[in-house]
Amino acid sequence: MPHRCRGFTLIELMIVIAIIGILASLAVSAYQTYTVRAQVAEGLTFAAGTKVPVVEAYTNGGVAPANRQAAGMTPMATDTRGSYVTSVEIVNGRVDITYGGPLAHQDIVGSVLSLTPYETTGNTVSWRCGNASAPQGALLNGGSGHVAPTIDPRYLPANCR
Repeated sequence: MPHRCRGFTLIELMIVIAIIGILASLAVSAYQTYTVRAQVAEGLTFAAGTKVPVVEAYTNGGVAPANRQAAGMTPMATDTRGSYVTSVEIVNGRVDITYGGPLAHQDIVGSVLSLTPYETTGNTVSWRCGNASAPQGALLNGGSGHVAPTIDPRYLPANCR
């Protein structure tokens, strides 16, 4: 009996296409989350530049700065902005990052992430970010309490969860 070559049946091809579609939809979702996390990271980069004047003002005066001007920065919070961040404000030592901007993802537009400074036992400053637990120590003298983030927790960096 002669050997007959056979290809794939239509149902087998449809199953393969369905599996590829499911995997592609998962990959797109994961990539979108990664992209938004990168946008949130831009705000933390701006905040790093704001943390230094807060610590210096506290070290020199013994009190957390009330605002940007008291920390030795420009008075306008919108002076610190980027593609995904609309402003970085100082409120009694706490650094508040507001997201928005021309390229920001719609899930983070208008959201706020706060960094709160705490004085540790060694007279250093430790920062609390987002939903992270409070570090050992007390709030800086004159400092504001921590504010929970309005960003979806899945977009927060690991140290802010």
